[in-house]
Amino acid sequence: MKNMSNSLLTKVLAYLLITITALTFTVAVTSSVLIKTYDIDRNPDMAFFKSSICSDITTDYAMDVYNGYFTQYISAYPDEQALEDYMQYYSEENTNFFFEITDNSGKIILSSYTAQYGYKVPFAINQGGYTMTAYVKKDISASDDYRFPYNLYNFAYKTRNMLIPLASVSLVMTILIFIYLIYSAARKKEHDKFEPGFIDKIPFDLLILLIGGMIALAVLVIQEPARALYSEYMYEALVMLLSFGFAFIFLALMVLTVSFAARIKLKTLFRNTLVYIVARGIFRFIWKILSKIPLIWKLLLVIGFVSFIELILMLFMARGSFTPVFFWFMIRIAVVVLSCFAALNMIKIKKGGEAISLGNLNYRIDNRYMLNDFKKHAENLNNISKGMSNAINEKMKSEHFKSELITNVSHDIRTPLTSIINYVDLLDRQNIDDATSKEYIEILKRQSARLKKLTDDLIEASKATSGVITANMEKLNLKEIMNQAIGEYSTKLTENDIEPVMNDFSSDIHILADGRLIWRVMDNMLENICKYSQPGTRAYITVEQQLNRVRICFKNVSKYKLNISADELMERFVRGDSSRTGEGSGLGLSIAKSLTEIMKGAMLLEIEGDLFKACLVFDKA
Repeated sequence: MKNMSNSLLTKVLAYLLITITALTFTVAVTSSVLIKTYDIDRNPDMAFFKSSICSDITTDYAMDVYNGYFTQYISAYPDEQALEDYMQYYSEENTNFFFEITDNSGKIILSSYTAQYGYKVPFAINQGGYTMTAYVKKDISASDDYRFPYNLYNFAYKTRNMLIPLASVSLVMTILIFIYLIYSAARKKEHDKFEPGFIDKIPFDLLILLIGGMIALAVLVIQEPARALYSEYMYEALVMLLSFGFAFIFLALMVLTVSFAARIKLKTLFRNTLVYIVARGIFRFIWKILSKIPLIWKLLLVIGFVSFIELILMLFMARGSFTPVFFWFMIRIAVVVLSCFAALNMIKIKKGGEAISLGNLNYRIDNRYMLNDFKKHAENLNNISKGMSNAINEKMKSEHFKSELITNVSHDIRTPLTSIINYVDLLDRQNIDDATSKEYIEILKRQSARLKKLTDDLIEASKATSGVITANMEKLNLKEIMNQAIGEYSTKLTENDIEPVMNDFSSDIHILADGRLIWRVMDNMLENICKYSQPGTRAYITVEQQLNRVRICFKNVSKYKLNISADELMERFVRGDSSRTGEGSGLGLSIAKSLTEIMKGAMLLEIEGDLFKACLVFDKA
């Protein structure tokens, strides 16, 4: 969870950073072009005053002065408060705009201009017999409409040498972050796998419409305020508005591009679209309907549709002559009859194939009235059925014979073996002083016990594979079973210098199994660890939950070289001890596998060097 939140935060920061670097690159390039276009780098002192921005602001101020201030000034009954306000508004402290209005004789009627200021960019207007000349102060100091664009021009001039390096660095950073976003798209960090995010699950054509609509809406929303700010010379607010607008549009396009890359990695670019989903739904609906229609009717529908198209084309081309139509109709009837006959043959073969696939190996397809190719195919299916039936019968006879042989021989061995064990036990109770005789008796006891174990394993293996054993499935607490099993084997594990290590898992884990059979499986697994583990090592037992299954794994280091595959080790009478000097019979794993499968579980073996791993998988209760 923590890795997921860190990854999400990293991507959010990457999106923000690439938006900033892209905006920086755009501003730097645009500024470089404007600096060259408006001659800011070669004539910085006059670039602003010769610009259209300065001219537009001057014109607006001049018209306001002439139509407002001057009109009040020459009025017969002027508004004294309005004149005071105008005078204050166009004072030297509040504006960089100055003017001089004269009559036809050159007499100054109204003026805020004096020679000491040294103004630039004169502007003149002749109207109503008066002449107005407007000026802009060379040193822009007052906070009026000239201030922000003037400072912007000066800033552009001062930073002109930094723009190209800044554009280059921001471009490189933009490309690098873009590569990172494309690389990390749909990538699950901890497993290096691909997994769709929330946006990647949205149908791609719908996502394009959503992002396109958002961009169009953003342009419409920004357009009118931008025009108003431009007309009011509120350039500072206009720059901020356009910057936010650019950031939003660029971010939306980046999200779309990264999602496009993610869908290519996930191979869902076309499959996760509304067009594909709707088309697939329609196709499945049609296919579902067609699947319920018999084959012969499907064939008639296709032939009927094609024939209808052909008939329309023929009538259009025949131009009143019905002879070609008559011959076409007769040929079409023959095609329909032959196609229906072939479809009936195919239906017979399909029915036979389904019967054989369901296990009815005695089913025979009647191929007496079939076309030659269909007849051969039906005969091949009949031969396959007959061959499979014979092979299965032979296999069942062989398995039955082997199981019966093992059972009978094991039972026959048990009677004399019981006598041997009893007599050896009687000998052992006698007070025999001869050390050699005592040693021989011990050997007889050990080997007869080993032979009895082998006989019991043979009978159990025979029962497990022949289907005689049935499982009484019930809900079992796995923690209790594991603790009991390890407790039973604690002494034996200690004697063999093996330390059992079991992971801590919830006591609420329950499995569906047979209590008697699961104990036999655990007994075989722990017995296997005691017999074949390297002394002085640890045996690891882990329990993991996997959706609706529970996985129990036993891992130990073998004291013998495991030059054998896991599949071979699972077979009967095959042992990891290739010299066969140990006590095992080679049946333990085979019995455990058979009993596990009887309980609808699975047993998996893995061998890596001398590391032996056996895993049991059961259904969770």
